[in-house]
Amino acid sequence: VGTLEITGLAAVMAVPLGILGAIYVNEYGGNRLLARVVRFMADVMTGVPSIVMGLFIFSIWVLHFGYSGLAGAFALGCLMLPVVIRSTEEMLKLVPDALREASYALGATKSRVTLTVVLPAAIGGTASSAPLAIARAAGETAPLLFTILTVTSTNANVFSGANTALSAQIFANATQPYTGAQSRAWGAALTLIAIAFILLIVARFVTTRFTRFSN
Repeated sequence: VGTLEITGLAAVMAVPLGILGAIYVNEYGGNRLLARVVRFMADVMTGVPSIVMGLFIFSIWVLHFGYSGLAGAFALGCLMLPVVIRSTEEMLKLVPDALREASYALGATKSRVTLTVVLPAAIGGTASSAPLAIARAAGETAPLLFTILTVTSTNANVFSGANTALSAQIFANATQPYTGAQSRAWGAALTLIAIAFILLIVARFVTTRFTRFSN
C-alpha cells in the first residue's frame, strides 16, 4: 500500500509537469535559453544517482518538515520527471511538420494546434511515458531511506510521519540474519519485479493501441 501511495503521488506530480515541459521545449521553446536549460537539466537528472535525489529532498524538505510519504513522492517524482520529458519530447518530434503547417493554414492558433493536432498524433508515446517512469521509480530504495525512513507498518497519512514502501521492506528484511526475514525479502523482490513487468507491458500495449488508432 505504501508503495502504491508514494509512487502514485509522485506520478501525479511528475507526469503532468513532464508533459508540459516537453511541450514547451519542443513546440514553444525552440532554441531559447530556457528551453536549452530544460533540456540540459533533463539530461543531467537522467544520469544522477537516485541517492543524490534522496539527499536533495532530505536537505530541502525533510530537515524542515520531517519524514513523510510526500517527501518520498518528491524524490521519486524527481526521478520520473526527466524520463517523461525526454520520452514525450522525442514523440513530439516525430509528429510531421506538415500537420502543423496545415493547421496554421486553416487559421488555428499555436495552442489549438498543439492540443488538437500535435498531442493526439503523439498520444501513444506520451501515454506510455507514464508507466515507464513509474517502473523506473518503483524499485528505488536509496531516496526513500532519506525521506520516509524504514518502518514495519504502513502510515495511512502520506503527508506526515514515517512510512514504508516495498523496496524499503526488501532492504530491511534482506539485511536481517533470520531465514524468515530473508524469505520475505525474496518474496517482496519478486512482487516488485512483477509490478515493473506489468507496467512495461501496459506501456507497450498503450503505445501499440494508440499507434493503430492514430493510423
